[in-house]
Amino acid sequence: MDPPPILSSAFPLPPMGYIELFSDDNIRQNERILQPPPPIEGPYELFGAYVSGIDHSEPIIRPLADLQIQRVYMRPDDYKGELKKLCFAILTNYLDLLQIVSRSTLTPSPDSGNTTLREQKLNEIELLFINIHHLINELRPHQARETLRVILEEQKQQREKTSEKLYSFLNRIVDVLNSAVYSLNDLVPKVSN
Repeated sequence: MDPPPILSSAFPLPPMGYIELFSDDNIRQNERILQPPPPIEGPYELFGAYVSGIDHSEPIIRPLADLQIQRVYMRPDDYKGELKKLCFAILTNYLDLLQIVSRSTLTPSPDSGNTTLREQKLNEIELLFINIHHLINELRPHQARETLRVILEEQKQQREKTSEKLYSFLNRIVDVLNSAVYSLNDLVPKVSN
């Protein structure tokens, strides 16, 4: 006789305490069902970093000046043009970095005596990436709005198609009923008084 098949799962089995809490009787009686914990008030630890609670008076995306980071793009209303400029600036700075590294890695910077040209160029590239990241994050609300608009437009088209199909079926049903009434009128003898 073959041994029974071994069942496996990608996830571990839940603790028996949870299974007992969600029995059919408990769900019907709405007793002993775990309620979600209340929202956390004040600061809390998230992935090892302490986060103060969400302050709804502050904007979701804080300006770079509040973060004490230099803003290198000029016009925040021309996102596409500014992103192209920042990408081109990253490319040129990267090529400059390759040229610096190919010559010497320890060339001191003429601007500041403590950092090398390589470190200065890496800091410039990092600043450009932070600015690109910030500019992209400023576009997130627009992206969310546009995604929502597209979803609503698709739902509208789907509902219009469904209503058109419903009306066509309804018209066919009315036609079938009318033809049935006419055929019944032809078959039923007329009663004369």
